[in-house]
Amino acid sequence: MPQLIVNADDFGFSPATNVGIIEAHQKGIVTSTTVMINLDYAAEGLEQLLEQAPTIGIGLHINLSQGKPIALPSQVSSLVDDDGYFYDIEKWLAHVMSFGAEDFYTEIEAQINRFVSLTGRVPTHLDSHYHLAFLHPFALEATIKLAHQFGNLPLRQVMDVSQDDASLLHQASQLLPNMDQDWLKGLIDMLKTILSEADPPPYMPARLETGFSGKNITLGDLLTLLVLVDEERPTELMCHPAQFNDPLNSAPAARAQELAVLTHPTTREVIERYNIQLIHFGDLKAKG
Repeated sequence: MPQLIVNADDFGFSPATNVGIIEAHQKGIVTSTTVMINLDYAAEGLEQLLEQAPTIGIGLHINLSQGKPIALPSQVSSLVDDDGYFYDIEKWLAHVMSFGAEDFYTEIEAQINRFVSLTGRVPTHLDSHYHLAFLHPFALEATIKLAHQFGNLPLRQVMDVSQDDASLLHQASQLLPNMDQDWLKGLIDMLKTILSEADPPPYMPARLETGFSGKNITLGDLLTLLVLVDEERPTELMCHPAQFNDPLNSAPAARAQELAVLTHPTTREVIERYNIQLIHFGDLKAKG
């Protein structure tokens, strides 16, 4: 039986995102979400989520590029600007060579601890905003160590490093646009080394499907992805649903369209017709 995790990223980003994700779980096929624990709408949103969606899997969306850190800025000084805020994604890439390994560890640990404090449990899994905790060697090392320390938490498999070099370079170019190709090749080699030498190895149980994220997503796009869900291993479908009335979101129409597609009756019908089992990472962790 094919297994599918439908994970809504960015919980805590805004009230409209929080409400949209809860609706996508209650009325649609979203089984899992990951929370940006350092943002203003995370704590109140988690109270609503735990009350209104008790069966959803809740993971941590490690955030290294938006808002302020959970740790004191002085404890993670390489990660923040003069005002104590994380560098946004464009500035982040410009500072990528200056980040400190200990700062990543300190902040990611602080975010996990804040999650535990607010929810009373460990995250079902870890992923990250813009995949940055996977795409920086120091951040990846810290994430792998902390995932193990908190109970062998599952991680999102951003890239399958067993693929050929050309495929990996193409993926890296999409994830980190405008970066030099030789630099990306060096990054890929470092990520391969970290993943192969990690002891114990990171637990990445699901294949990541990113084809549902983006503009102009249609019901047909989602149904095509559902029909192709692999039976060999679980699939994680990444999504970003939100309600339309979101002044904080740069693409409110696209987010609202995702919500409409995820909650469309035909979507549920296809899930049932193809005997797809909807799960979250906590279900896999229990078996892992």
